[in-house]
Amino acid sequence: MIKALMDREKELQIHLFTRGFLITDRKFANMDGYPFYGNWNCKRLENYFFLTHRLINLYSVREGDKTFFLIGHAYNPFTMEADEEKILLRIAQAYVQGEAAYYDAVDELTGIFLFGYVDREQICFIIDPSGMQSGCYGRIDGAFYISSHPQLVGDLCGLTMDSLVKELVSYKWYGRVMGPYLPGDLTPFSELKRIVPNIDFCYKDGAVRHTRFYPRKEMTQCANSREYDAVIKKAADILKNNMELIARKWERPQISLTGGIDSNTTFAAANGNYDKYETFSYLSAEKEIPDVEAAEKIAKRFGVKHTLYRVPQTDEGIEKYDQIVRVLRHNNGYIADGKPNELRKRCVLQRECTAGVEVKSWASETIRGYWYKHYGRKSMPKLSPKLFRNLYKIFILNRSLAHKVDRIFAQYIRDFAYENIPAAYPPADMHYWEVTWGSWGGVNISEMKFCFDITMAYNNRVFLDTLFRVPLEKRISDQHHLDMKKYLNPELYDMHIRVVNMKETDFRAFMLNIIFTLNSVLPF
Repeated sequence: MIKALMDREKELQIHLFTRGFLITDRKFANMDGYPFYGNWNCKRLENYFFLTHRLINLYSVREGDKTFFLIGHAYNPFTMEADEEKILLRIAQAYVQGEAAYYDAVDELTGIFLFGYVDREQICFIIDPSGMQSGCYGRIDGAFYISSHPQLVGDLCGLTMDSLVKELVSYKWYGRVMGPYLPGDLTPFSELKRIVPNIDFCYKDGAVRHTRFYPRKEMTQCANSREYDAVIKKAADILKNNMELIARKWERPQISLTGGIDSNTTFAAANGNYDKYETFSYLSAEKEIPDVEAAEKIAKRFGVKHTLYRVPQTDEGIEKYDQIVRVLRHNNGYIADGKPNELRKRCVLQRECTAGVEVKSWASETIRGYWYKHYGRKSMPKLSPKLFRNLYKIFILNRSLAHKVDRIFAQYIRDFAYENIPAAYPPADMHYWEVTWGSWGGVNISEMKFCFDITMAYNNRVFLDTLFRVPLEKRISDQHHLDMKKYLNPELYDMHIRVVNMKETDFRAFMLNIIFTLNSVLPF
Protein backbone atom coordinates (compact mmCIF):
# COMPACT_ATOMS: atom_id res chain seq x y z
CA MET A 1 0.00 0.00 0.00
CA ILE A 2 1.31 3.42 -0.95
CA LYS A 3 -0.15 4.91 2.23
CA ALA A 4 1.99 2.66 4.40
CA LEU A 5 5.06 3.71 2.41
CA MET A 6 4.19 7.39 2.76
CA ASP A 7 3.51 7.10 6.48
CA ARG A 8 6.91 5.49 6.89
CA GLU A 9 9.00 7.58 4.45
CA LYS A 10 8.10 11.09 5.59
CA GLU A 11 10.71 12.79 3.38
CA LEU A 12 8.92 11.41 0.30
CA GLN A 13 5.52 12.78 1.26
CA ILE A 14 6.07 16.03 -0.63
CA HIS A 15 6.47 14.01 -3.85
CA LEU A 16 3.02 12.43 -3.59
CA PHE A 17 0.91 14.14 -6.29
CA THR A 18 3.59 16.82 -6.39
CA ARG A 19 2.61 20.18 -7.90
CA GLY A 20 -0.96 18.92 -8.07
CA PHE A 21 -4.37 20.42 -7.39
CA LEU A 22 -7.88 19.41 -6.42
CA ILE A 23 -11.02 21.54 -6.77
CA THR A 24 -14.12 20.16 -5.10
CA ASP A 25 -17.33 21.07 -3.32
CA ARG A 26 -16.47 18.42 -0.71
CA LYS A 27 -14.75 19.67 2.41
CA PHE A 28 -11.82 17.73 3.88
CA ALA A 29 -11.43 18.16 7.62
CA ASN A 30 -8.00 16.54 7.86
CA MET A 31 -5.24 17.99 5.66
CA ASP A 32 -2.42 16.52 7.75
CA GLY A 33 -2.92 12.84 6.92
CA TYR A 34 -2.87 10.83 3.69
CA PRO A 35 -2.74 11.99 0.91
CA PHE A 36 -2.04 15.63 1.82
CA TYR A 37 0.38 15.31 4.75
CA GLY A 38 0.30 19.03 5.46
CA ASN A 39 1.88 19.85 2.08
CA TRP A 40 -1.30 21.29 0.57
CA ASN A 41 -2.99 24.67 0.88
CA CYS A 42 -6.75 25.20 0.85
CA LYS A 43 -8.65 28.29 -0.30
CA ARG A 44 -12.39 28.64 -0.68
CA LEU A 45 -13.79 30.39 -3.75
CA GLU A 46 -17.60 30.57 -3.77
CA ASN A 47 -18.86 27.02 -3.08
CA TYR A 48 -15.62 25.26 -3.99
CA PHE A 49 -12.50 24.34 -2.08
CA PHE A 50 -9.28 24.85 -4.05
CA LEU A 51 -6.61 22.51 -2.70
CA THR A 52 -3.13 23.06 -4.13
CA HIS A 53 0.21 21.39 -3.47
CA ARG A 54 2.60 23.86 -1.92
CA LEU A 55 4.86 23.78 -5.00
CA ILE A 56 2.14 25.07 -7.35
CA ASN A 57 0.47 28.48 -7.33
CA LEU A 58 -3.19 29.46 -7.27
CA TYR A 59 -4.17 32.94 -8.47
CA SER A 60 -7.65 34.45 -8.32
CA VAL A 61 -9.35 37.75 -9.21
CA ARG A 62 -12.95 38.68 -8.52
CA GLU A 63 -14.80 40.71 -11.13
CA GLY A 64 -18.53 41.27 -10.76
CA ASP A 65 -20.23 38.07 -9.63
CA LYS A 66 -17.42 35.81 -10.88
CA THR A 67 -14.06 34.77 -9.50
CA PHE A 68 -11.52 33.98 -12.21
CA PHE A 69 -8.73 31.58 -11.24
CA LEU A 70 -5.53 30.10 -12.63
CA ILE A 71 -3.56 27.19 -11.18
CA GLY A 72 0.02 26.84 -12.44
CA HIS A 73 1.61 29.66 -14.42
CA ALA A 74 0.90 31.79 -17.49
CA TYR A 75 2.41 34.71 -19.38
CA ASN A 76 1.24 36.76 -22.34
CA PRO A 77 3.66 37.39 -25.24
CA PHE A 78 1.29 39.95 -26.80
CA THR A 79 0.96 42.27 -23.80
CA MET A 80 4.34 41.18 -22.31
CA GLU A 81 2.61 40.54 -18.99
CA ALA A 82 3.93 37.84 -16.65
CA ASP A 83 1.85 38.62 -13.56
CA GLU A 84 -0.98 36.08 -13.36
CA GLU A 85 -3.34 38.32 -11.39
CA LYS A 86 -3.04 41.07 -14.01
CA ILE A 87 -3.54 38.46 -16.71
CA LEU A 88 -6.70 37.23 -14.98
CA LEU A 89 -8.03 40.76 -14.65
CA ARG A 90 -7.56 41.35 -18.38
CA ILE A 91 -9.45 38.13 -19.19
CA ALA A 92 -12.20 39.05 -16.73
CA GLN A 93 -12.63 42.39 -18.47
CA ALA A 94 -12.70 40.66 -21.85
CA TYR A 95 -15.42 38.30 -20.59
CA VAL A 96 -17.96 41.11 -20.26
CA GLN A 97 -17.24 42.16 -23.86
CA GLY A 98 -18.55 38.87 -25.19
CA GLU A 99 -17.58 35.33 -26.05
CA ALA A 100 -15.19 36.18 -28.90
CA ALA A 101 -13.20 38.69 -26.85
CA TYR A 102 -13.06 36.27 -23.92
CA TYR A 103 -11.66 33.36 -25.92
CA ASP A 104 -9.27 35.66 -27.80
CA ALA A 105 -7.83 36.75 -24.44
CA VAL A 106 -7.47 33.12 -23.33
CA ASP A 107 -5.80 32.20 -26.64
CA GLU A 108 -2.99 34.69 -25.98
CA LEU A 109 -1.68 32.79 -22.94
CA THR A 110 1.46 30.69 -22.85
CA GLY A 111 2.10 28.39 -19.92
CA ILE A 112 1.07 25.22 -18.13
CA PHE A 113 -2.14 25.79 -16.23
CA LEU A 114 -5.79 25.22 -15.47
CA PHE A 115 -7.84 28.38 -15.95
CA GLY A 116 -11.48 29.10 -15.24
CA TYR A 117 -14.07 30.98 -13.27
CA VAL A 118 -16.58 30.18 -10.56
CA ASP A 119 -19.78 31.88 -9.44
CA ARG A 120 -22.71 30.83 -7.27
CA GLU A 121 -24.24 28.70 -10.03
CA GLN A 122 -21.38 27.02 -11.88
CA ILE A 123 -17.68 26.41 -12.32
CA CYS A 124 -16.12 26.59 -15.80
CA PHE A 125 -12.59 25.49 -16.68
CA ILE A 126 -10.13 25.28 -19.57
CA ILE A 127 -6.78 23.48 -19.66
CA ASP A 128 -3.68 25.06 -21.25
CA PRO A 129 -3.39 24.97 -25.07
CA SER A 130 -1.86 21.47 -25.34
CA GLY A 131 -3.02 19.91 -22.08
CA MET A 132 0.49 19.94 -20.67
CA GLN A 133 -1.15 20.44 -17.30
CA SER A 134 -2.89 17.12 -16.86
CA GLY A 135 -6.45 17.39 -15.63
CA CYS A 136 -9.59 15.36 -15.04
CA TYR A 137 -13.12 15.92 -13.75
CA GLY A 138 -16.08 13.91 -12.51
CA ARG A 139 -19.05 13.69 -10.16
CA ILE A 140 -18.85 10.96 -7.54
CA ASP A 141 -21.38 10.30 -4.79
CA GLY A 142 -22.87 13.76 -5.20
CA ALA A 143 -19.57 15.66 -5.04
CA PHE A 144 -17.73 17.24 -7.98
CA TYR A 145 -13.99 16.96 -8.50
CA ILE A 146 -11.45 18.61 -10.80
CA SER A 147 -7.89 17.38 -10.32
CA SER A 148 -4.43 17.22 -11.83
CA HIS A 149 -4.18 13.54 -10.82
CA PRO A 150 -7.01 11.02 -11.33
CA GLN A 151 -5.35 8.77 -8.77
CA LEU A 152 -5.71 11.46 -6.10
CA VAL A 153 -9.48 11.42 -6.58
CA GLY A 154 -9.34 7.64 -6.80
CA ASP A 155 -7.65 7.45 -3.42
CA LEU A 156 -10.09 9.88 -1.80
CA CYS A 157 -13.17 8.14 -3.23
CA GLY A 158 -12.04 4.50 -3.19
CA LEU A 159 -12.20 4.07 -6.97
CA THR A 160 -10.95 1.01 -8.85
CA MET A 161 -9.35 0.93 -12.30
CA ASP A 162 -11.77 0.61 -15.22
CA SER A 163 -11.84 -2.87 -16.80
CA LEU A 164 -11.09 -1.58 -20.32
CA VAL A 165 -8.15 0.43 -18.99
CA LYS A 166 -6.84 -2.73 -17.31
CA GLU A 167 -7.10 -4.55 -20.63
CA LEU A 168 -5.29 -1.76 -22.48
CA VAL A 169 -2.50 -1.43 -19.93
CA SER A 170 -1.86 -5.19 -20.05
CA TYR A 171 -1.87 -5.27 -23.88
CA LYS A 172 1.64 -6.20 -25.06
CA TRP A 173 1.89 -3.29 -27.50
CA TYR A 174 0.37 -0.69 -25.17
CA GLY A 175 3.77 0.96 -24.69
CA ARG A 176 4.44 1.24 -28.43
CA VAL A 177 3.65 4.28 -30.62
CA MET A 178 4.50 7.30 -28.44
CA GLY A 179 4.63 5.25 -25.26
CA PRO A 180 1.86 4.36 -22.80
CA TYR A 181 -1.25 6.55 -22.70
CA LEU A 182 -5.02 6.17 -22.83
CA PRO A 183 -7.30 6.81 -25.84
CA GLY A 184 -9.98 9.48 -26.13
CA ASP A 185 -10.70 11.25 -22.87
CA LEU A 186 -10.25 8.15 -20.70
CA THR A 187 -8.58 8.18 -17.30
CA PRO A 188 -7.81 5.15 -15.14
CA PHE A 189 -11.32 5.42 -13.67
CA SER A 190 -14.68 5.36 -15.44
CA GLU A 191 -15.96 8.00 -13.02
CA LEU A 192 -13.44 10.58 -14.28
CA LYS A 193 -12.78 12.04 -17.72
CA ARG A 194 -9.71 13.84 -19.05
CA ILE A 195 -9.91 17.60 -19.60
CA VAL A 196 -9.39 17.95 -23.37
CA PRO A 197 -7.51 21.00 -24.77
CA ASN A 198 -9.45 23.61 -26.75
CA ILE A 199 -12.66 22.75 -24.91
CA ASP A 200 -14.53 24.92 -22.38
CA PHE A 201 -16.10 22.77 -19.63
CA CYS A 202 -18.83 23.97 -17.26
CA TYR A 203 -20.39 22.14 -14.30
CA LYS A 204 -23.85 23.28 -13.23
CA ASP A 205 -26.82 21.60 -11.55
CA GLY A 206 -25.05 18.26 -11.28
CA ALA A 207 -24.03 17.99 -14.95
CA VAL A 208 -21.03 18.89 -17.10
CA ARG A 209 -21.47 20.50 -20.50
CA HIS A 210 -18.63 21.36 -22.83
CA THR A 211 -18.12 23.54 -25.88
CA ARG A 212 -15.36 23.47 -28.47
CA PHE A 213 -14.02 27.02 -28.72
CA TYR A 214 -11.07 26.28 -31.03
CA PRO A 215 -10.65 26.08 -33.96
CA ARG A 216 -13.50 28.56 -34.32
CA LYS A 217 -13.11 29.68 -37.91
CA GLU A 218 -11.72 28.62 -41.26
CA MET A 219 -8.10 29.45 -42.00
CA THR A 220 -6.29 29.92 -45.31
CA GLN A 221 -2.79 28.69 -45.96
CA CYS A 222 -0.01 30.95 -47.15
CA ALA A 223 -0.50 31.66 -50.84
CA ASN A 224 2.93 33.13 -51.58
CA SER A 225 6.36 33.81 -50.12
CA ARG A 226 5.31 37.19 -48.72
CA GLU A 227 2.52 35.63 -46.66
CA TYR A 228 4.81 32.78 -45.60
CA ASP A 229 7.52 35.18 -44.41
CA ALA A 230 4.92 37.12 -42.40
CA VAL A 231 3.77 33.90 -40.71
CA ILE A 232 7.35 32.93 -39.84
CA LYS A 233 8.02 36.37 -38.38
CA LYS A 234 4.81 36.40 -36.33
CA ALA A 235 5.39 32.93 -34.90
CA ALA A 236 9.08 33.54 -34.20
CA ASP A 237 8.31 36.83 -32.45
CA ILE A 238 5.86 35.03 -30.16
CA LEU A 239 8.63 32.59 -29.22
CA LYS A 240 11.12 35.40 -28.68
CA ASN A 241 8.70 37.30 -26.43
CA ASN A 242 7.97 34.13 -24.48
CA MET A 243 11.67 33.55 -23.85
CA GLU A 244 12.06 37.12 -22.64
CA LEU A 245 9.11 36.70 -20.27
CA ILE A 246 10.48 33.41 -18.92
CA ALA A 247 13.78 35.12 -18.13
CA ARG A 248 11.88 37.83 -16.24
CA LYS A 249 9.57 35.46 -14.42
CA TRP A 250 11.96 32.85 -13.02
CA GLU A 251 15.37 32.79 -11.45
CA ARG A 252 17.79 30.39 -13.12
CA PRO A 253 15.69 29.33 -16.12
CA GLN A 254 17.44 26.48 -17.90
CA ILE A 255 16.82 25.22 -21.42
CA SER A 256 16.99 21.45 -21.78
CA LEU A 257 19.14 21.57 -24.89
CA THR A 258 19.61 18.93 -27.59
CA GLY A 259 20.53 18.94 -31.25
CA GLY A 260 16.90 18.54 -32.28
CA ILE A 261 15.02 21.16 -34.28
CA ASP A 262 12.56 21.97 -31.48
CA SER A 263 15.24 22.57 -28.88
CA ASN A 264 17.43 24.47 -31.37
CA THR A 265 14.59 26.86 -32.15
CA THR A 266 13.86 27.41 -28.46
CA PHE A 267 17.52 28.28 -27.92
CA ALA A 268 17.46 30.60 -30.95
CA ALA A 269 14.44 32.40 -29.48
CA ALA A 270 16.48 33.24 -26.36
CA ASN A 271 18.91 35.26 -28.51
CA GLY A 272 19.50 38.59 -26.77
CA ASN A 273 18.85 37.01 -23.39
CA TYR A 274 21.60 34.38 -23.28
CA ASP A 275 23.12 36.03 -20.21
CA LYS A 276 19.92 35.16 -18.31
CA TYR A 277 19.81 31.48 -19.28
CA GLU A 278 21.68 28.27 -18.61
CA THR A 279 21.35 25.02 -20.52
CA PHE A 280 21.58 21.37 -19.56
CA SER A 281 21.49 17.96 -21.13
CA TYR A 282 21.59 14.42 -19.79
CA LEU A 283 23.11 11.14 -20.80
CA SER A 284 20.99 8.17 -19.77
CA ALA A 285 21.32 6.02 -22.91
CA GLU A 286 23.77 5.65 -25.78
CA LYS A 287 21.28 7.07 -28.27
CA GLU A 288 21.52 10.44 -26.48
CA ILE A 289 25.24 10.95 -27.21
CA PRO A 290 24.71 12.93 -30.48
CA ASP A 291 22.31 15.28 -28.67
CA VAL A 292 24.74 15.77 -25.79
CA GLU A 293 27.58 16.64 -28.15
CA ALA A 294 25.41 19.06 -30.14
CA ALA A 295 24.14 20.78 -26.98
CA GLU A 296 27.65 21.32 -25.65
CA LYS A 297 28.77 22.76 -28.99
CA ILE A 298 25.83 25.18 -29.19
CA ALA A 299 26.12 26.40 -25.60
CA LYS A 300 29.87 26.94 -25.93
CA ARG A 301 29.49 28.91 -29.15
CA PHE A 302 27.15 31.43 -27.49
CA GLY A 303 28.81 31.55 -24.09
CA VAL A 304 25.93 29.95 -22.18
CA LYS A 305 26.73 27.87 -19.11
CA HIS A 306 25.98 24.22 -19.83
CA THR A 307 25.71 21.27 -17.47
CA LEU A 308 25.72 17.60 -18.43
CA TYR A 309 24.03 15.19 -16.05
CA ARG A 310 25.33 11.65 -16.33
CA VAL A 311 22.68 9.13 -15.39
CA PRO A 312 23.96 5.80 -14.00
CA GLN A 313 23.19 2.64 -15.95
CA THR A 314 21.82 0.92 -12.85
CA ASP A 315 19.83 2.09 -9.86
CA GLU A 316 22.61 1.21 -7.45
CA GLY A 317 23.64 4.29 -5.53
CA ILE A 318 20.38 6.16 -6.17
CA GLU A 319 18.98 6.74 -2.72
CA LYS A 320 15.47 5.35 -2.17
CA TYR A 321 15.13 4.55 -5.86
CA ASP A 322 12.55 1.79 -5.44
CA GLN A 323 10.42 3.91 -3.13
CA ILE A 324 10.54 6.91 -5.49
CA VAL A 325 9.49 4.73 -8.43
CA ARG A 326 6.52 3.48 -6.42
CA VAL A 327 5.46 7.07 -5.74
CA LEU A 328 5.80 8.05 -9.42
CA ARG A 329 3.78 5.01 -10.54
CA HIS A 330 1.06 5.84 -8.06
CA ASN A 331 1.00 9.49 -9.14
CA ASN A 332 0.33 8.55 -12.77
CA GLY A 333 -2.40 6.08 -11.86
CA TYR A 334 -0.49 2.95 -12.96
CA ILE A 335 -1.06 3.65 -16.65
CA ALA A 336 2.39 4.89 -17.74
CA ASP A 337 5.27 2.88 -16.34
CA GLY A 338 8.53 4.61 -17.20
CA LYS A 339 11.58 3.04 -18.79
CA PRO A 340 14.39 2.34 -16.29
CA ASN A 341 16.76 4.93 -17.79
CA GLU A 342 13.99 7.55 -17.71
CA LEU A 343 13.21 6.82 -14.06
CA ARG A 344 16.89 7.03 -13.13
CA LYS A 345 17.11 10.31 -15.04
CA ARG A 346 14.22 11.74 -13.01
CA CYS A 347 15.98 10.81 -9.77
CA VAL A 348 19.29 12.36 -10.86
CA LEU A 349 17.72 15.61 -12.11
CA GLN A 350 15.58 15.98 -8.99
CA ARG A 351 18.63 15.60 -6.78
CA GLU A 352 21.24 17.52 -8.79
CA CYS A 353 19.64 20.04 -11.18
CA THR A 354 19.40 23.59 -9.84
CA ALA A 355 16.98 24.96 -12.47
CA GLY A 356 14.35 27.38 -11.24
CA VAL A 357 12.34 26.18 -14.22
CA GLU A 358 13.09 23.88 -17.14
CA VAL A 359 12.30 25.40 -20.52
CA LYS A 360 11.12 22.37 -22.43
CA SER A 361 10.60 22.28 -26.20
CA TRP A 362 7.46 20.15 -26.34
CA ALA A 363 4.17 20.98 -28.08
CA SER A 364 5.77 22.17 -31.34
CA GLU A 365 5.34 18.70 -32.88
CA THR A 366 1.67 19.60 -33.28
CA ILE A 367 2.53 21.85 -36.21
CA ARG A 368 5.40 19.66 -37.50
CA GLY A 369 3.12 17.04 -39.08
CA TYR A 370 4.34 14.44 -36.62
CA TRP A 371 2.05 11.57 -37.63
CA TYR A 372 2.86 12.16 -41.30
CA LYS A 373 6.57 11.87 -40.50
CA HIS A 374 6.09 8.87 -38.23
CA TYR A 375 4.30 6.86 -40.90
CA GLY A 376 6.12 8.29 -43.92
CA ARG A 377 2.91 9.63 -45.45
CA LYS A 378 2.02 12.79 -47.38
CA SER A 379 -1.69 12.38 -46.70
CA MET A 380 -3.97 10.66 -44.23
CA PRO A 381 -7.40 9.00 -44.43
CA LYS A 382 -10.44 11.10 -43.60
CA LEU A 383 -11.68 11.56 -40.05
CA SER A 384 -13.02 8.35 -38.51
CA PRO A 385 -12.76 6.30 -35.30
CA LYS A 386 -10.56 3.86 -37.22
CA LEU A 387 -8.11 6.64 -38.17
CA PHE A 388 -7.84 7.78 -34.56
CA ARG A 389 -7.38 4.20 -33.37
CA ASN A 390 -4.67 3.50 -35.96
CA LEU A 391 -2.81 6.65 -34.95
CA TYR A 392 -3.14 5.62 -31.32
CA LYS A 393 -1.85 2.03 -31.27
CA ILE A 394 -1.30 -1.12 -33.34
CA PHE A 395 -4.04 -3.73 -32.91
CA ILE A 396 -3.52 -6.03 -35.92
CA LEU A 397 -3.47 -9.19 -33.79
CA ASN A 398 -6.12 -8.13 -31.29
CA ARG A 399 -9.20 -7.12 -33.24
CA SER A 400 -11.49 -7.38 -30.23
CA LEU A 401 -9.53 -4.67 -28.45
CA ALA A 402 -9.33 -2.69 -31.69
CA HIS A 403 -13.13 -2.56 -31.91
CA LYS A 404 -13.41 -1.49 -28.27
CA VAL A 405 -11.01 1.38 -28.95
CA ASP A 406 -13.01 2.25 -32.09
CA ARG A 407 -16.08 2.69 -29.91
CA ILE A 408 -14.14 4.89 -27.50
CA PHE A 409 -12.98 7.14 -30.35
CA ALA A 410 -16.41 7.19 -32.01
CA GLN A 411 -17.90 8.61 -28.82
CA TYR A 412 -14.93 10.95 -28.36
CA ILE A 413 -15.22 12.34 -31.90
CA ARG A 414 -18.94 13.00 -31.38
CA ASP A 415 -18.55 14.49 -27.92
CA PHE A 416 -15.87 16.97 -28.95
CA ALA A 417 -17.28 17.97 -32.34
CA TYR A 418 -14.38 16.90 -34.55
CA GLU A 419 -16.73 16.90 -37.54
CA ASN A 420 -17.10 20.67 -37.10
CA ILE A 421 -13.38 21.44 -37.13
CA PRO A 422 -12.48 23.47 -40.26
CA ALA A 423 -10.81 21.50 -43.04
CA ALA A 424 -7.55 23.47 -42.75
CA TYR A 425 -6.84 21.62 -39.48
CA PRO A 426 -6.13 18.00 -40.50
CA PRO A 427 -7.66 15.29 -38.28
CA ALA A 428 -4.26 13.63 -37.82
CA ASP A 429 -2.78 16.87 -36.47
CA MET A 430 -5.78 17.46 -34.21
CA HIS A 431 -5.42 13.91 -32.88
CA TYR A 432 -1.77 14.54 -32.09
CA TRP A 433 -2.65 17.88 -30.47
CA GLU A 434 -5.63 16.89 -28.35
CA VAL A 435 -5.22 13.14 -27.79
CA THR A 436 -1.50 12.40 -27.88
CA TRP A 437 -0.32 15.61 -26.23
CA GLY A 438 -3.35 15.93 -24.01
CA SER A 439 -3.19 12.34 -22.75
CA TRP A 440 0.44 11.18 -23.13
CA GLY A 441 2.05 14.60 -22.76
CA GLY A 442 0.08 15.73 -19.74
CA VAL A 443 0.82 12.57 -17.76
CA ASN A 444 4.51 12.76 -18.64
CA ILE A 445 4.85 16.42 -17.69
CA SER A 446 3.12 15.77 -14.37
CA GLU A 447 5.69 13.08 -13.67
CA MET A 448 8.59 15.28 -14.77
CA LYS A 449 7.47 17.96 -12.32
CA PHE A 450 8.87 15.65 -9.67
CA CYS A 451 12.21 17.21 -10.67
CA PHE A 452 11.37 20.92 -11.03
CA ASP A 453 8.81 23.28 -12.50
CA ILE A 454 8.47 23.18 -16.29
CA THR A 455 7.39 25.69 -18.92
CA MET A 456 7.19 25.63 -22.73
CA ALA A 457 7.54 28.60 -25.05
CA TYR A 458 5.68 26.69 -27.78
CA ASN A 459 2.54 26.09 -25.72
CA ASN A 460 0.57 29.05 -27.04
CA ARG A 461 -2.62 28.64 -29.07
CA VAL A 462 -2.03 31.69 -31.30
CA PHE A 463 1.48 30.44 -32.07
CA LEU A 464 0.25 26.98 -33.03
CA ASP A 465 -2.65 28.37 -35.02
CA THR A 466 -0.37 30.74 -36.92
CA LEU A 467 1.85 27.89 -38.10
CA PHE A 468 -1.12 25.89 -39.36
CA ARG A 469 -1.09 28.43 -42.20
CA VAL A 470 2.17 26.86 -43.40
CA PRO A 471 1.57 24.31 -46.19
CA LEU A 472 1.67 20.71 -44.98
CA GLU A 473 4.75 19.76 -47.00
CA LYS A 474 6.77 22.52 -45.31
CA ARG A 475 5.52 21.42 -41.91
CA ILE A 476 6.48 17.81 -42.59
CA SER A 477 9.97 18.85 -43.74
CA ASP A 478 10.37 21.27 -40.79
CA GLN A 479 11.20 24.10 -43.17
CA HIS A 480 9.15 26.49 -41.05
CA HIS A 481 11.23 25.64 -37.97
CA LEU A 482 14.46 26.14 -39.87
CA ASP A 483 13.23 29.50 -41.15
CA MET A 484 12.22 30.59 -37.64
CA LYS A 485 15.65 29.60 -36.37
CA LYS A 486 17.31 31.57 -39.17
CA TYR A 487 15.20 34.64 -38.35
CA LEU A 488 15.86 34.38 -34.60
CA ASN A 489 19.57 33.55 -34.66
CA PRO A 490 21.27 33.44 -38.08
CA GLU A 491 24.58 32.43 -36.51
CA LEU A 492 23.03 29.34 -34.91
CA TYR A 493 21.31 28.54 -38.18
CA ASP A 494 24.66 28.70 -40.00
CA MET A 495 26.11 26.07 -37.64
CA HIS A 496 23.89 23.53 -39.45
CA ILE A 497 23.34 21.48 -36.31
CA ARG A 498 20.40 19.14 -36.44
CA VAL A 499 20.26 15.77 -34.75
CA VAL A 500 17.44 13.63 -36.09
CA ASN A 501 15.75 11.15 -33.77
CA MET A 502 17.27 7.72 -34.39
CA LYS A 503 13.72 6.39 -34.73
CA GLU A 504 13.00 8.78 -37.61
CA THR A 505 14.47 6.71 -40.43
CA ASP A 506 12.99 6.25 -43.88
CA PHE A 507 12.99 2.46 -43.55
CA ARG A 508 11.24 2.57 -40.18
CA ALA A 509 8.61 4.96 -41.54
CA PHE A 510 8.15 2.68 -44.57
CA MET A 511 7.55 -0.37 -42.38
CA LEU A 512 5.23 1.54 -40.06
CA ASN A 513 3.23 2.75 -43.05
CA ILE A 514 2.75 -0.86 -44.15
CA ILE A 515 1.40 -1.70 -40.69
CA PHE A 516 -0.74 1.46 -40.66
CA THR A 517 -2.20 0.65 -44.08
CA LEU A 518 -2.88 -2.97 -43.17
CA ASN A 519 -4.55 -1.88 -39.94
CA SER A 520 -6.70 0.55 -41.95
CA VAL A 521 -7.94 -1.90 -44.58
CA LEU A 522 -8.65 -4.95 -42.42
CA PRO A 523 -12.41 -5.52 -42.80
CA PHE A 524 -12.90 -7.14 -39.40
